[in-house]
Amino acid sequence: MTASLKTAETPPRVLIVDDEISSRDVIESILSTEKYELHIAENGEQAIAIAEKILPDLILLDVMMPGLNGFEVCQKLRAIPSLADVPVVLVTALDDSESRMAGIKAGADDFLSKPFDGQELRLRVHNLTRLYHYKQQTLYNNIELKFYETFVSDQNTYGSQNTMQARALKNIRDYVEAREALLVLFDFENPNLATRKTLAPTTAEWEKEQTFLAKGSHLCSALSPNIATLEFDSLSLRETDPLLTGCILPIHSVILAPLTVNNNILGAMVFINPLSELKKDDRRARFLQLMVKLVANAIFAMEHTNQLTISKAALEASQWEILNSRNTLRTFFDNIPSCIYSIDRSYNIMIINNRRSERVNSTPQKLVGTKCYEGLYARQSPCPLCRVAEAFNGIPAVRSLREWQPKETFIQWEITTVPIRQNYGQINQAIVFEDDVTEKWMLEANLIESEKLASIGQLAANVAHEINNPLSAIIANAQLLLRDLREADEDTIEALKLIETAGVRASKIVGNLLKSARKEKREEFEEISLNETIREAVAMSNFEIRNRSIKLNLALQDDLPLILAHQNQLKGVWINLIMNAVGAIENERGAITISTWYENNQYRIVFSDNGKGIAPEHQEHIFEPFFTTKDARHGTGLGLSVSQQVIKEHHGAIEFDSSPGKGTRFVITLPRNDKTDR
Repeated sequence: MTASLKTAETPPRVLIVDDEISSRDVIESILSTEKYELHIAENGEQAIAIAEKILPDLILLDVMMPGLNGFEVCQKLRAIPSLADVPVVLVTALDDSESRMAGIKAGADDFLSKPFDGQELRLRVHNLTRLYHYKQQTLYNNIELKFYETFVSDQNTYGSQNTMQARALKNIRDYVEAREALLVLFDFENPNLATRKTLAPTTAEWEKEQTFLAKGSHLCSALSPNIATLEFDSLSLRETDPLLTGCILPIHSVILAPLTVNNNILGAMVFINPLSELKKDDRRARFLQLMVKLVANAIFAMEHTNQLTISKAALEASQWEILNSRNTLRTFFDNIPSCIYSIDRSYNIMIINNRRSERVNSTPQKLVGTKCYEGLYARQSPCPLCRVAEAFNGIPAVRSLREWQPKETFIQWEITTVPIRQNYGQINQAIVFEDDVTEKWMLEANLIESEKLASIGQLAANVAHEINNPLSAIIANAQLLLRDLREADEDTIEALKLIETAGVRASKIVGNLLKSARKEKREEFEEISLNETIREAVAMSNFEIRNRSIKLNLALQDDLPLILAHQNQLKGVWINLIMNAVGAIENERGAITISTWYENNQYRIVFSDNGKGIAPEHQEHIFEPFFTTKDARHGTGLGLSVSQQVIKEHHGAIEFDSSPGKGTRFVITLPRNDKTDR
């Protein structure tokens, strides 16, 4: 066993070996004034026995003794491993060189000649014990440093908690020279359960592992924060303590080293039958405590690292789910057709979607935290008709707002404010929905207008029907007069022909009006003459054309095949394009040209005029419902939108090009369809 090292507070042990009592008394008297633990031996055999027991820090050895002399005793001391490095000072009256050489060969460290000076004795003893103390401290520092480095290296190299535990337990088992070693760990979730791991005899591997009830173990119950050496009756200990069940060797003593972290006992290291004797103030005991503490911290750190890893994985999964849900909700929130934002009682914007922020050419990040009336409406105080206060009183509120745009257009907004109830019914926020109801508003307005037009149309149809009777009489009488007055003068004949022609023309116009007013099923297509629908549309628009002195040019292909289509729907498109062209012509030399031709199984119809054209900023909007540059008395903005829809229903396309100040050209392309295609 290696010699134990005393702490700085432990007095050095000095063994005085002399067969003469007077010499012993003198040395004891000189050293008694210092802090030494003095031990006495009267002969060589006694000196060796006492030295093995007390492990002294210095031996003052007389040379001339009966039995074993000093040289022989010194040789025997050097042969004992635990005493091999203990300083030995030969105290002798022999001062010849031969005696000194014999002492050096025997392993003596120094010589002190009799009679000796007391001061010299004190200085030699002080220097040698101090040197031995430093030497032993350095030795143990190296041992412990190497042990610590190995422990840290194992942690960094192997990583596995099982491997680290096994290697650390083996190193400590070898350090205390124990026969067996066990590791006991309490269950983190259920402290009543414990796992016992038995280390293999020669390797850093677990031989077996078992779980047992900790409350049934005397050793587990005896655990305290400090390392303890326990003496037990081997048979009764194995039979009564589940911690030691299965141990094969006879048990004489046990080192119980608790694994504690923050006053929490994680388990214990158990070393069976150690050869090292650990004392409370012994350096080895303190180093063992340090190593056990390191192992406990490592186990605690690894266990919590594993738990943190699991928790982190679960947290990351939850964060991913939350982030995914947040991204989904944010995408939905930003792309919902409505403009949405929420405010608190101070009118501060808490959250706002992209659609609302884009209306003020800003971003949600810039608007959050600002007052809604400042950031959204550029006002210094709440809006006059704002009904947010009602929402904070728990009552949802709805109001309308008309936002004027350039060119005398507007957007009609419907603003709904809804309270957000929190815990205990408190209302600290409100959410605001702003919906564009312009189309709905315009539809409702146009529905009323359409009903008026329908009534007028019905009246016009009735009037036209009634006009047919007198027209028939006029035409019939004009024809009778022409037959009866064949010999009349030329002026009379010409006047009668004019009456007949005017009556026939009026009858035809009334017939076209009645035909256009008649309701028809949208799914009914018929083969019609495309040119004929254009001529009828021109006839119905002829009054406006002649009234504006506009020149009308018709370039209609004569042999145009019949087309399968809705007659009145197409006629409505032609009328709309003609009337738009008439309205666009502002000069005195206005002209409208209508052309048709057929090629590659397609019909092409072109309406062109030399009017004022369409402004570039309006060209992308002309097919939008309710878009118009005319005032409310002259248009609803539905003509081109409806015309485009009709052409699409015929599987065709309508395109245009326009030059401001030069005119506009609309090109309609219709495919040739058979009845089987419908």
